[in-house]
Amino acid sequence: MLGQTLRLVRLIVGWICIIGGLILAISPLPFGFVIVIAGVILVGPRDRGLRMARAWWNRLIRSLASSSVPLVAMAARRIIAFQSSIEQRMHQWMATRSTPSVASRRVAAEE
Repeated sequence: MLGQTLRLVRLIVGWICIIGGLILAISPLPFGFVIVIAGVILVGPRDRGLRMARAWWNRLIRSLASSSVPLVAMAARRIIAFQSSIEQRMHQWMATRSTPSVASRRVAAEE
């Protein structure tokens, strides 16, 4: 019972952080992005609403990339390039993080 209540509170606080951070992201101070990241961490990557929001975002950016307005299309293509570079770096970072633990398990198993 307590676990479900804490999970619900965490979900509500996470979504408040995401929405509030998106509103603050418009301001010249970069604190909005930090609050969005904190909200995403609180909500968790497996949340259905978060996955749907990400899918919606990807569809929107891809459709804007094929826009007939050159400035909009160029900005959307840059966002896509930035997004893919961040995802590549995350995959590389995760690969380097998991390698030592796997190697140490293999060494321990061989001994």
